[in-house]
Amino acid sequence: MHMPTSTIKGTTWAEASGPPRRASFKVRTYYLARPGIALVPLEFLLLSVALLQVMLGRAPFEAPLLIALCALLLHSTVLNRLVVSPQGGRLRSDPSIEVVFGFLSVIILFYLFPGLASRLESVVAGTCLAGVLPVTLRPVRHYIGKQKKLMEGVLIVGAGDLALKLSQALDTDAVSLRKDHGDGVKTIPHPLSGRESMVDFQRLSEMVKRDNISRVVVAEENVQKRAQLSSELVDLRLRGIRISDAVDFYEQLFGKIWIEALSSEWFLYTNGFRHSALSIFFKRFVDVAGSLVLLILASPVMALAALAIKLDSPGPVLFRQMRVGLFGVPFVIFKFRSMRADAEALSGAVWASEDDPRITRVGRVLRKFRLDELPQAINVLRGEMSLVGPRPERPCFVDRLTELIPFYNHRHYVKPGITGWAQVKYRYGASVEDTYRKLQYDIYYAKHRSFICDVRVLFNTIGIVLFGKGR
Repeated sequence: MHMPTSTIKGTTWAEASGPPRRASFKVRTYYLARPGIALVPLEFLLLSVALLQVMLGRAPFEAPLLIALCALLLHSTVLNRLVVSPQGGRLRSDPSIEVVFGFLSVIILFYLFPGLASRLESVVAGTCLAGVLPVTLRPVRHYIGKQKKLMEGVLIVGAGDLALKLSQALDTDAVSLRKDHGDGVKTIPHPLSGRESMVDFQRLSEMVKRDNISRVVVAEENVQKRAQLSSELVDLRLRGIRISDAVDFYEQLFGKIWIEALSSEWFLYTNGFRHSALSIFFKRFVDVAGSLVLLILASPVMALAALAIKLDSPGPVLFRQMRVGLFGVPFVIFKFRSMRADAEALSGAVWASEDDPRITRVGRVLRKFRLDELPQAINVLRGEMSLVGPRPERPCFVDRLTELIPFYNHRHYVKPGITGWAQVKYRYGASVEDTYRKLQYDIYYAKHRSFICDVRVLFNTIGIVLFGKGR
């Protein structure tokens, strides 16, 4: 086949002959509701007005403090991001919970500024503001969530099955967001159907303008089609439309990694997975200090737990078991015994379930509040575990799961922890499917591991322990 050429400054370049082929792509439209973010300007406006009144001498100094603490603690995205429900997603919008946090914020304020409690009007104003403001802003939040203008229009594009798989994954995981938070992903199927659901790039550009799309998600595995799609999307990118990879988009939306679409190449070129000597040293310092504090503060509880275990059933108080740690090195983990001493005499090594009949009466209480994990502070001091990290698994299960689940061994490049991102985001795991789901969170933690991320996990763990929602 003859291909026309041209010479520029002594270099010969081949020229493409014939008109370019127009590829067809599968498309589906989504809208992401973010009413929590929309409330932040309202909160800061309220605070600014209060500060302005103080500067003009028209309001007491404690007024902006009350408003700041109530608004920023209760309604900003900080609280929404730090507190999660056990089923995944964010904290359920429960008025009673918001009021409790409101009253708690006032107590903290009066503790920090004891002089405020001497003024009756400060107490009344702060209490009313803490109790009423969260409830009155709830309708505002729901109204904002229904406004399409405050949503991000997303178009999933791909020529193969990956686009369909991403749509199905979003439909499945979006249920928890809508159930727990009242907003999240809104599925808007495109009116095209059947063979006409395949659109070329010209129609794709029309859809972006017509449907107010601000982000295009590329879900394509075929290298040649992905390259062609990328070249076609350059025009939209230069016009200000965000272009995201399917894995990165899923990660940003749900706080976990979409394993089904992963490849080894993704680990090479994605951001994250940074392990500097300074960060390793700092994490170890926090682990040692935190585990010492935990052992000191929890020593009365641990003594009572040990006594209860001894009185409830025969057998040792501490349970020792081999687990797989950092880089696949095995170690012995310590836990309070929550099962019968002969739990695996007949069944052998099996996963424990939430309603496992082998669990003792005391063990059920210990598991509910995660008190059975307290002795693992000893493993942290010995350097075998961290306060936060993927939960260590037994060697026999690791061998099986490595064969069944892709990239499962990658979780062993992070030191295992007493609690982890998967533990605060997913229910109790007792199957291969549950392990697969948890691995998505474990890889996400490995990628984003930092002091702030650890604080988020510990904050959520405290909430789970206090409300008895342990896994």
